Order: sequence, then C-alpha cells, then structure tokens
Amino acid sequence: MAQERDRIAHGRLAALGSATSFGIVAPLAGLAYDGGASPGVVVMARLLFGLAAATGAVGLLRRRWALPRRDWSATLAVALAWTLVTVAYMASFYFIPVSLAVLIFFTFPVLIALVAPLVAGGRPGAVTLGLALLAFAGLVLALGPDVGGLDPRGCALAFLAALGATTTFILSQRLVSEQDMFAFSFHLHLICVLAAGMALPFIGGLVWPAGAHAWLGLAGVGLFYVSAVLLQFAAIRRAGPARASIVFNAEPVITMIGAGLVLGEVLRPMQWAGAALVIGAVLLSARIDRPVPAG
Repeated sequence: MAQERDRIAHGRLAALGSATSFGIVAPLAGLAYDGGASPGVVVMARLLFGLAAATGAVGLLRRRWALPRRDWSATLAVALAWTLVTVAYMASFYFIPVSLAVLIFFTFPVLIALVAPLVAGGRPGAVTLGLALLAFAGLVLALGPDVGGLDPRGCALAFLAALGATTTFILSQRLVSEQDMFAFSFHLHLICVLAAGMALPFIGGLVWPAGAHAWLGLAGVGLFYVSAVLLQFAAIRRAGPARASIVFNAEPVITMIGAGLVLGEVLRPMQWAGAALVIGAVLLSARIDRPVPAG
C-alpha cells in the first residue's frame, strides 16, 4: 500500500515537472518570435527535438521500432491531431499575446469533459455543461473590451489547437496504455515532422531568428518540449492519466507567469479574474470522469 502511494506521488511530481516544462515552452517561443523567427522554425524545432529524443531512446533502450499493424491508422490520426496542436498553438503566439493564447487553448480539458462521454455512448451531465459555461465566461473576461483589437487569426489558431488536443487525448487513450511509449513517440513525431514540413509554406517558412536571446529561446523550446514529453509519459505510467491530468492544469498559470517574466506581458485584474475562472473550471472538470448513461 505504501509503495502504491509512493508510486502515485512520484507520478504526480512528474506531472508537475511536465506541466512546468510545457508552460515554459510558450514564453520561450515568444522570445524566438521577438527575434524574428517564423512560426515554421519554432514548430520544427519542437518536433525535431522530440523526434531526436525518441529515436535515441528507442535505440539506446533497444526497444522494438515497429508498431502493431492494427494501430497504424489510430497512430496516424493521433499524429495528425498532434501536428495541428503544435502548428496552430505555436503559430498563435505570433499573432496574439502568449497569455491569451494559453487561455483559449486551455479550454480543451473542458471540451474533453463534454465530448468524451458522447464518444463513450453517454452524455455530459449538467455540472459539466455548467463548467463549460463558466470557462467561457472566464474567457470573455480575460479577452476583455480589447477583443476587437486582437488578431482573429491568433484566436482561431489557439482554438484549433484546443480542438486538436481534444482529439489527441480521446483517440490516444488506448494507444498510450497498449504500445511501447518510446516507439509510439518515435512514430508520432516522425509523422508530425513530415506533416508540419508540408505545412511550412503556410506558417512562414524557415525564417531564422537574430540575436543570442532569440536563439536561446528557440533552443529552449526544443529542450523543454523533450523534457515535458518524457515526464508526461512517466506521469501517466505512475499516477495514471486521470490523476496526472489534474496536475497538468498548472500549465497555464506557469505560462502566464513565464510570459510576464520573459516577455514583460502584463495582465489586468479583470484578465486575472477571467484566468481564475477558466483554470477553476478546468480543475473541476478534470474530476468529472463518470459519463451519464444515454437515454
């Protein structure tokens, strides 16, 4: 019993480390953009670092490279959804402030709470719907009266990323539990790199940053992304996806703090109130895992 508690505690700690790493990626991407980097460069840095790390892990640990044939179509679907997350989320920082992009993106846990019961043949409960409305209200407060001055492209990209994350979580549930995680990560990132490469002309091509700070930001995007993915796998294995997902909701808070420290972004009190509503709704929705039976 004590060993089980220790395993879960270690998993939650890994989840916090992963959320912290993911949270740091966003402001570092903003730093690279400030130095003139294109969204395409930031996206490819993130995915290529991930592919290199997965390749090294499979080779050094002597894991099997091949995936079961029955899982190829599902892996392809997850990879394309993850590509959408990476491309749309990283590109959204180019058009709107990082803090607001994060708030829009982190509606995805609430979307999962709404969609997952439907996929399982049930329906979301009234509490879940109420939390979705609470998160939406928080988003309206966070965007505030200046919403008309925001670039709609950035808002749309952040929401597309939220849809991609929703799809990824729902479709990958079986794959995460049945496949070797390093082999799965290798194939996932290989497909993502190829798909993102085809999307490069639409996300600014490869425009490299200028200045040491921008290059450090770009390198940090890749390194912290690898750390985040590895710790995420450890968290899911030790604590399970349900317990780990609750801790992952610390990411938007870490990102907003990081945006303030690295990029000098400042949120007004009303925006902090909206952020609190969004994060509160997400934390509560993470605890709702029992769909209401249909009919």
